[in-house]
This record gives sequence, C-alpha cells and structure tokens, in this order.
Amino acid sequence: MVTGTRRGLGGGFQRDGNLTWFILIGPPFLILFALTAVPLVLAIYTSLLDWNLADPTGATFAWFQNFIELAGDGAFWHALGLTAYQVIATVAIQVAFGLAIALLLAREFVGAGVIRSLYLIPMMTTPVVVGLLWRMLYNSDSGAINGILGTLGIPPVDWLGDASLAMPSVIVADVWLSTPFVVVILLAGLRSISGEVYEAAQMDGASGWKMFWHVTLPLLKPMITLALLFRVMDAIRRFDTIYVMTGGGPGNSTETLELFGYFNAFSYLEVGKGAAIAVVMLLIIFFISLPLLKRSQRAD
Repeated sequence: MVTGTRRGLGGGFQRDGNLTWFILIGPPFLILFALTAVPLVLAIYTSLLDWNLADPTGATFAWFQNFIELAGDGAFWHALGLTAYQVIATVAIQVAFGLAIALLLAREFVGAGVIRSLYLIPMMTTPVVVGLLWRMLYNSDSGAINGILGTLGIPPVDWLGDASLAMPSVIVADVWLSTPFVVVILLAGLRSISGEVYEAAQMDGASGWKMFWHVTLPLLKPMITLALLFRVMDAIRRFDTIYVMTGGGPGNSTETLELFGYFNAFSYLEVGKGAAIAVVMLLIIFFISLPLLKRSQRAD
C-alpha cells in the first residue's frame, strides 16, 4: 500500500512536472517554430511562382523556371562572385585581427578594462549608422580620410565612386563593425585556457612562438570555428551597410546576392525570382555552416 502510494505520488509529481514544462516551453517553442517555418515555406513556395507584382493576381506556378533562369543569368553569377569575395576577405581579416587583438587584451596592463569596454562600441552601433558614418568618412570632398591624405600631399580619392575601390571600402567598414564580436569570442576562449598548461610548456623549454602554435591555437580552435561560423553566416546576408554606403554601385560593383535579390523583388517587382535568390542564399549558408558545425562539435 505504502509503495503504491509513493509510486502514485511520484507519478503525480512527474505528470505535474511534464505539464509545467509544456506550459513554460510549449508556447515560446510554437511561436518560434511558426515565425521560422511559415516564412521559410512561403519563400520556397513563392520561388516556384512566375509572379510580377505589376500584376498581383497573375501569379502562375512555374516549378523551377526561376532557378533555371538564374543559372543562365550573368548578373546572378557576378553577384555570387562578389559575395564570395566580400565574405572571404571580410571574415579572413576579421579572424586575423580579432585573434591579434584578443591576444593583446588577454594580458593584464594598466587601463586594460577600459580598453576592453571601449572596443565594444562598434558592436553597440547599428549597421545602418555604421554605413552612414563610413560614408561620411569616405566622402571625396569633405571626408576625414581624404582630409588626412591631403595633409600628406596625396590627392583626394573617390573611395565609393570608383568601381575598383568601392568593395574594398565596404569590406573595411564591415571589418570595423564586426571584428569586436570575434574579439569577444576569442577572448573568452583565451581566458578559459588554464595557466598550468603554459607553466608546463615553459618547464619543457617552449618559446613564446611554440607555445602560441602548439598550445594556444589548438586549444582555441573550437572558439575560432565558432567565430567563423557566426561571421560567415552574417557576412553572406550583409545588406544594410552596403545598401547605405553604395546602394550596390557604382554600376553593380558592390551588388552582392543580398542586394541582387532585393532589387529583383522590390525594384523590378519580380517576386518569384527574388524568392528564388533567397532560397539559393539559404542553401549556400546551410552547406557552408554544416561542416563548420560538425567541426565545432568534434573540437568540443
């Protein structure tokens, strides 16, 4: 009787626990699932339509026609190449600079806390404001950068009006904006490495460079992979900074996939083609993120 009563009480507590878990977790999960799944399904469905908003009721089912047209569109491949250039350059510079700055800020020196706090300012600034700020700095007539160059006797440069300089200028702005994020991740990783590891390496006669190469880098690899994962995903869908700084120009020299899809959907009103570009971007992010996620899990 006693055992049965205990079992009954235990079962009641378990049922109450499951009910509480469902009440607390269920609604947020369902809301997040709906916010993620519904737009995704709608985007995939729209990508299969031949639909121009100039005729809102004239949508017809075209299966994979939008994807076939993209495959034969030179502007699409140009935007894809620009995206690859922007992502590889941006992320490589951010990880290299982020690692160097994190190694510096991991040391204790006078004012280190203040410098660490100040370095977070770009992270607290919205990308649109960053775009406007760098657009003013790059201004060919009154920008601060040309002002400094002028004091050195260097003639003014049209940073955002020259097709060969526009994308590197955008990359510099993005590096300034997002490198602190990489620094925060790598600094957390550096601080989690035990000092005993370095003491053991010093006792074995390891030099500073050998400790960095054989101790710091291997132990920091999971955090570097994590930073790469976040930064690659963010760089591929970078829109606001580029749109504010150049609007995709001059010509189409900074028209990445994100802007190419935006112009197709909202300027040319080709909604089906714009959705197809969004689906292609989603697949690119998925296939790049998958190996990075697996690598991160193996490193853990």
